[in-house]
Amino acid sequence: MESTRKQDIIVEREVAKFLDENLYNNSDIFKEFLRTPNREEQLLGYDVMLSTWDGRLKWAVVDEKVAARYANKKLGTFALEISFLNKSGKEIVGWLIDEKKKTEYYLCGWITKSDIPYDEEKKRYLTEELTKDNIISMDWCLVSRDKILKHLESLGWTIDKIKRQSDKIRKNDGVSTNKFIDGVTFRYSNNLAEKPINLLMWKSTYFKISDYSGKITVNKK
Repeated sequence: MESTRKQDIIVEREVAKFLDENLYNNSDIFKEFLRTPNREEQLLGYDVMLSTWDGRLKWAVVDEKVAARYANKKLGTFALEISFLNKSGKEIVGWLIDEKKKTEYYLCGWITKSDIPYDEEKKRYLTEELTKDNIISMDWCLVSRDKILKHLESLGWTIDKIKRQSDKIRKNDGVSTNKFIDGVTFRYSNNLAEKPINLLMWKSTYFKISDYSGKITVNKK
């Protein structure tokens, strides 16, 4: 089975550069920002700290979650990581419910257009070739981690219930469904080495509960 972690990290760095240049530099919203260079701090759940001019955020801890693998697709959902397996096959708790994470906000992003080639044989866009310079547009929202958890709880999905569902999926080696129940669905990717289990919500839900949102469009010369 293939692991995409190394390539994902490379693409994440390019996306971070794009966000620095085209979002956080937007002086209409953001007053200041500071990117976290320390890998250990990034693993604790913050890529950037930022403040807004309206005073609602002051050095908020933000974890960037951009659905880069689905660039150029009309993705109507966004995945929240519940659990995955490490190289030793040990189950690791995902970033959404990991109590060790310091994350206060998630920057959720959907790359709606980019200049990357389409592989006719594989029938997919070559998202591993994403760079800060070939991203043309991105929908984004800045949403509180607490608001996500409270929203899930309002639907009946407490952290304990989510964990039990994750255990059930892994014990039975997957639950195959695309149906949304109580506003969510679970996705088990057993084709990947990490065998991640994700909880999906509709894209529109994130925008509804977000504090800030918008669309970045870059005019290419």
